[in-house]
Amino acid sequence: MIFRICLFTVCLLTGKTGIAQMPYDTLMTIRQVTIYFDFGKDALSTASTDSLLFLVGEDRTMEDRWIDIVAHTDSIGTEKANHALAQRRSKAVADFLQKMEWPATRIRKTAIGEAKPLAFNDTEEGRQANRRATITLLKRRVLTTIQGEIQDDSTGQSLVADIHILAREWRDSLQSDTSGKFHYTLPAGEVIRIDVRRPGHFFSSQMVKAMPGLSPLEIRIQPIVLGASADIQNFYFVGDQAILLPKSVPELSVLHQFMTINPTIIVEIAGHVNLPWQPPVDSTTRHFNLSMRRAKFVYDDLIQRGVSPHRMTYQGYGNWEMRFPNATTARQQELNRRVEIRILSTGEIISKKAPLYMIGKEGG
Repeated sequence: MIFRICLFTVCLLTGKTGIAQMPYDTLMTIRQVTIYFDFGKDALSTASTDSLLFLVGEDRTMEDRWIDIVAHTDSIGTEKANHALAQRRSKAVADFLQKMEWPATRIRKTAIGEAKPLAFNDTEEGRQANRRATITLLKRRVLTTIQGEIQDDSTGQSLVADIHILAREWRDSLQSDTSGKFHYTLPAGEVIRIDVRRPGHFFSSQMVKAMPGLSPLEIRIQPIVLGASADIQNFYFVGDQAILLPKSVPELSVLHQFMTINPTIIVEIAGHVNLPWQPPVDSTTRHFNLSMRRAKFVYDDLIQRGVSPHRMTYQGYGNWEMRFPNATTARQQELNRRVEIRILSTGEIISKKAPLYMIGKEGG
């Protein structure tokens, strides 16, 4: 078995997340420990064996678990001698694991020697830090490929678009081809978010669990035309407040990107509240004021991010346009308390109902 730890796995090894390449292997880190040796020795200390016992736990019985051992030395002595010492240290770790019933066929040993010090070798403290072995417990995961096609929601035409893949520990990006198609390989069972972005269209976002046999995705994105409107996706407020739910805060950045890649549009930010089973509220009520404050919250955030106020207005609609006027579930109520983006003509608000008033270009 050839072990290759890709950049995806390295992110997990280092505890850092961020932009990563597509995972090229099926190994991901579960746990990792580092143990230390005395000068010139390969014997395991009590502390080292305790660390190894913690590392393997009950995982020794699972066939999808693997161990990777990387051994190092300080720089005292010749390079050849230090490489041999690193080999003995990696073997000492492997021997102990095998005594603990870890299969030898699921262990990889690498002897680095003095080549990759963690610290300078000019002090005893630095040399001690370099006399180490790093042992990583890995899980083998089956890879699967998701496929899909990006289409214009009005015409059905296939589109070239930017696609952003966001998982819990990593993210990546790609582009659909001229036929609108894309494919992406990742560990099976991973829950990911797929964001689709294209100038001249509203953004699209959806959650997908990548499982073998998943049908190709058909992602339709709405074109930006005069009078068009779309919800800010995954954008929900705390009940009866103009405070975003924590899970929705990242959507403010997504909205800013939407305004950035569509620099000529002028929009209305339309706020709504959840007040089911009730007649339309008057503009003097606190519920109407809440819808206004939700819209202004978004408006203010975009201005802080550099969007010109001349490109935006904001307006509240109370409970006039609830998606679920007779909402009975928490999900339906969430969708009622939403914010929409509406595409305007110059100075003219496109809406089902004329607004009671409009905030001026400078924000009122």
